[in-house]
Amino acid sequence: MHNTKGSIVQADDEQIDMKADLIVKGRNILNELDNLHKHMLLLPRDQELEQKYPELKEAYNAYNELYREILIADKMRET
Repeated sequence: MHNTKGSIVQADDEQIDMKADLIVKGRNILNELDNLHKHMLLLPRDQELEQKYPELKEAYNAYNELYREILIADKMRET
């Protein structure tokens, strides 16, 4: 596949920027990730804000840990 109007992929030392969907064996990878986040009830992360405010990262991690523990406890009660 060639893009004659410009580069679909740009890269530098720190990141790769794709201006097209990434499809693997007919599956859109970004859609798959979005669906995983949605079904696992994962909150989105903002790495720039987490760097600026480290307490955000700590709060996010604490929330996810507590959430998992509650899910496990609920499943154990159901059995």
